[in-house]
Order: sequence, then C-alpha cells, then structure tokens
Amino acid sequence: MIYFAVIGDIISSRKIKDRNKFQRHLKDVISSINSEYEGDLASAFVVTLGDEFQGLLKKADHLLEITDKIKFMLDPVEVRFGIGIGGIDTEINFSSSTGADGPAYWCARNAINSIHNHNDYKKSKILIEATEKTDFMDVVNESLRLCDFTESKWRNTQRELVKQSVLNFGYDTAIPQKNLASLLNITVQTVNSKIQSTGYYNYLRLKKSVCATLQNHWGNK
Repeated sequence: MIYFAVIGDIISSRKIKDRNKFQRHLKDVISSINSEYEGDLASAFVVTLGDEFQGLLKKADHLLEITDKIKFMLDPVEVRFGIGIGGIDTEINFSSSTGADGPAYWCARNAINSIHNHNDYKKSKILIEATEKTDFMDVVNESLRLCDFTESKWRNTQRELVKQSVLNFGYDTAIPQKNLASLLNITVQTVNSKIQSTGYYNYLRLKKSVCATLQNHWGNK
C-alpha cells in the first residue's frame, strides 16, 4: 500500500524565547489535527524531536489542508514540510508514527533536506517527493512554490483572512463571504476586496487540485 508521510520541521526553533510553552502549544496543535482528521490517518502525528513532528496519511484528500492548518495554528513560528509518497516497511501503529520507517519517510526526509539546502529565496516551505517518478511531479511542486510565493506577498490583514478561513472552514470555497465578514468583524465589501487581492480562490483551488492529483494517482495503490 502507498502512504503519504509528512515530516514537519520548525524553522529557527532555537530563536523561540519560551520553548517549553511552544512545545506545549505544538503538542496541542498535533492533538487537534489527529482528532479532526482521524479518518485520513494511517498513523497519528507525533512530536519526534524538539523541532520536528511527523505523521502518516492513508489518503491525500486533505493532505495540504492539514499542513496549512498546522502552519496557521503555529503562526508566527514558521514551519517547513517534507512529504513523501511510498511504502512503509515497518509495522504501522495508528496511535503513533514513532518508529515507522520505509520509502515514504525516506522521501519525506529527502524533501525536507532539499528545501533546507536549495530554497528559492527562502520562500518555499513545502516539497513532495515520491518513490515512483512521474511526469507531473515537477508541476505539482512548482504549483506549491507558486502558492508559497503568493503567500509571501500578502499583507498581514490579507494573511489573516486566509488563515481564519482555512482554520474554520478548511479548503471549502463555497463559504458565503458574509460568514468570513462576521468571523473577522469586517464588512462583506472588505472581505470581497481582500479575496480578490490575495488570489484566495485560486490559491485554494490550486492546492485542492494538487491533492486530487496525488489521490487519483496513488490513493488506491
């Protein structure tokens, strides 16, 4: 069976002032994700080192929604993600991904290292690598780089709109703008303006398309 391994790496973790407080927050975030996306998980997310965590998914439908929620919940602390697609050689324990090993995790580790060593202008925060070489993987990763670049250009208020939308509604693009306006305590007109200026719908649709592409190719293998 093919799995989607996720490794998260906290950027500049040594610069965090209260690391004990952050560790508690990170564990709360991981616990929340494990609860909300239990049906997607083959093995629960777990903190593996002081500045790393990992999890194993059995399908890719909400893969990037999960990484985005983790990213936004940890904000303003930054995190990079390596995602590996492949098999698992060890026994899988649903309650914890600690000790799990195999090609999926090797690919995820390679992806993390690639971001660290070959980051385009410090903008790229996520990379996907698979054991099977496909013609479309370059397009997938360039799409994610484009999303990261787009996000880097948002102003704080624009980022807050996307952040709250993803945290509360996931990648649902059918949410009425009045709901976002109520959530952020701003006018519908202001929401509409920010949606247009951020490329909100394009951003979410592109990420959903990436997840659908991965699921269609590997989800049933």
